[in-house]
Amino acid sequence: MLATIYSKTVKERIFGLLISVVSVSAMVALAVWVYSDLDQVIAEFAASFPEAYLSAMGISVDGTGTSIVLGEMLNLIAPMVLGGLAISIGTSAIAGEERDNTIGLLLSNPKSRTTVLLAKMRAMVAVVAVGSLLIWLGAAASVALVGSNTIGLSIGAMSVHVFAISLFFGSLALFIGSWTGNSGAASGASAGLLIFSFLAAGFLPLIQGWENVAKVFPWYYFNSSQPLQNGLKPGHLAVLGGVSALLIGGAVVGVNRRDLRSGGVEGNLLDRLLRNHPRVAAYAEKITGKAQVANIAIKTLSDHQGGGTIAAAAIFYTALIMGPFFNALKGVLSDLMSVMPEGLLAIVGSVDMSTPAGWFHGELFSMVVPGAIGAITIMMGARALAGEERTQTMDLLLVNPIKRSRVVVEKSVAILGMAFLLGFATFAGTAAGSLLGGLDISMLNIAGASGQAFAFGFFLGAMALLGGAMTGNAKAAAYVGIGVGLVGFVIASYFPVSANLAEWARVSPFYYYAQNQPLSNGISWTNLGVLLAAGVLAVAASVLFFDRRDIRN
Repeated sequence: MLATIYSKTVKERIFGLLISVVSVSAMVALAVWVYSDLDQVIAEFAASFPEAYLSAMGISVDGTGTSIVLGEMLNLIAPMVLGGLAISIGTSAIAGEERDNTIGLLLSNPKSRTTVLLAKMRAMVAVVAVGSLLIWLGAAASVALVGSNTIGLSIGAMSVHVFAISLFFGSLALFIGSWTGNSGAASGASAGLLIFSFLAAGFLPLIQGWENVAKVFPWYYFNSSQPLQNGLKPGHLAVLGGVSALLIGGAVVGVNRRDLRSGGVEGNLLDRLLRNHPRVAAYAEKITGKAQVANIAIKTLSDHQGGGTIAAAAIFYTALIMGPFFNALKGVLSDLMSVMPEGLLAIVGSVDMSTPAGWFHGELFSMVVPGAIGAITIMMGARALAGEERTQTMDLLLVNPIKRSRVVVEKSVAILGMAFLLGFATFAGTAAGSLLGGLDISMLNIAGASGQAFAFGFFLGAMALLGGAMTGNAKAAAYVGIGVGLVGFVIASYFPVSANLAEWARVSPFYYYAQNQPLSNGISWTNLGVLLAAGVLAVAASVLFFDRRDIRN
């Protein structure tokens, strides 16, 4: 299985693929089951939905519960998950190998740079294709088992579009990583565009005069034609496939035009650009920061400053535009909320989106904020211990006169600090968006919501830290954090809909993050305390496991 770069890359990603597919399929199955009895109710109000809103969310005018659930899952959750997986593969193809100082091992074999890159690319295509196929089969099996009405729905066509958009973002990460050798820039820029593209393609068509601007964004070519209802859209697939091919071709050019870094050698295109252009270097330094080695916590924060800065900027600017968007959509949202059943609101946290606080909660705090903060803190937690072992730098830490417990604690302090900074960016962006739109949301409530987001991010990072302390495997550690987040989202979103399952929602960290709707009702000190206490317990357990486990070198 390790005979080729292609087979080795596929093997490395199999576990992550299975986790992703099982998570999405479980979410689809649970959602279809919960909403299977709402078809008749939905049919009565679906005709009153604005056409642009239906298009943006991938909801069919036939108004069946199945079409709404599949539209939500396959138009949002599936491409986000598979797109993230593709970005991870594209980032690690070249930039990740350079980061880990393993690119020299690949090129020391009789393999050209082009051969290595294309092998990695083929592995990315294969993994994303298999993932899309399995999600297709899982969704079809879910609706078949429940006996829902799928007449007129093309789950296969939707899955093909999911594959195309995921491949696009993976190719973008591959392109950026090949030209810069910077894994943080590759993953951060690609993930940022994924989120912003979804928001822009979904809501720009709702603003008069801005309809055509949406065509600039790749997400427009993913679901504007509603492939779940209308089948394949060859033109849109051609756009995504063509741009992906150009990005892959550009990646080949980029990796062959610059020096690759291995073992600390600095000589790539980005390095020369920064050396020759001091002004560019100054701006880059503001984003990535200077290396800080005063202590372990500060060094860890410094290592993740680039990704943290990108995540903070994405949250801030997304929150900033939410105020003007609300004013533009106020009439549409009021009509929508007047006919929407209570069960369907579980998808966005059971909020009234015709109010400013409900709008910000549904569009920002329900998914964007926890997703962005969680992505950074989980990455930090996964790399904190297991990452040091993978890159064989743990010995450099432990050779100093410091205890293992101090290493764990200082790493957790860095995670706590990053979560706080991202929580502050959430507060600043939401406050600015509210003021810009004249929405008069309580600043104390914004601070409360941001505080609970900070605690939620710390908890997920601590869980990833615990996974790393237990296994010494950075990928397994990341999957622990991601799994807790995804399963928690499903439980908190859908269990409250069922009277028999409602109480079990309390096992989800998402319950303590958003159950009290802090933007409307203010902070819940109990919920905040539960998340922080759970995070501290995870850190304490990490100390025990790390202290008793042999370090791999």
